[in-house]
Amino acid sequence: MLVMGRCGVRCGKVMVLVFNLGFFVTGVCVAVVGVWCVAGDGRDVMHALAPAPPRTPTLAHLAYGLVGAGGVVVLTSVLGVWAALRENKCGLGWYVVFVVSVITGEVCVGVLGVRYQLAAVNQLSSRLTTRLKAHYAMPGHSDFTLALDYVQYQLQCCGVGGHTDWADSEWRVEGVGGRGRVVPLTCCTLHPGPMPHVNPKPVNVTLCQSEKEDEYQLTRHLQGCVSRVVGWVQAQSGLITGVGVGVGVLEVAGLIAAASLCRAIRSTND
Repeated sequence: MLVMGRCGVRCGKVMVLVFNLGFFVTGVCVAVVGVWCVAGDGRDVMHALAPAPPRTPTLAHLAYGLVGAGGVVVLTSVLGVWAALRENKCGLGWYVVFVVSVITGEVCVGVLGVRYQLAAVNQLSSRLTTRLKAHYAMPGHSDFTLALDYVQYQLQCCGVGGHTDWADSEWRVEGVGGRGRVVPLTCCTLHPGPMPHVNPKPVNVTLCQSEKEDEYQLTRHLQGCVSRVVGWVQAQSGLITGVGVGVGVLEVAGLIAAASLCRAIRSTND
């Protein structure tokens, strides 16, 4: 009976060690994904286009949640390895508590990611159109202006629903962009260069700014940006949701392994 118990302990230790090696790698990956979601190229300006509605966590908050969860997963995996090697029931008990807490936290991040996606995408087109017409290039709205310029260049789109959105915007009505401008320069096909959305140089500014369809078609982006912004929001929140829920489910297996090891140790001691 003792031999069977020791075999159970050895098998349980191997299971816990294997799962925790996976948890360590997973924790590092989760933290990296969290950092990438807030520090990746263009994410700071993209957040300005799709801010979270009131009482809704932002993508940045969710991403920081992933970074924190990743750090806790790494520390928990170290505790799990130590407790398994020492066959320490108290350590394994705390390990189980931490794993349950991490699972709960990551599932919450996943649920909040879904909530953010639904809240941010809802009525995004109308909100962006209103902001475009009233705020673009206006004093005090430089973040929004930079974000929209970045998206129009990077995603090769113009306006929210299309390039005609600019016709009755404050930017055009007040002539902020300059005489004869019908769309911002970032709506034009640009020469490549460092940060071209900040200092745009159109391939052919005359044709791009023409009001004749047969002239501007090849030098101006015609598709609206809203569908691409929605796609970006869904991809980011979907990534956060998938990572949060996926890791939470994976850690259930580690929880079961730790519980099995505790039972095997107790059986051996008895």
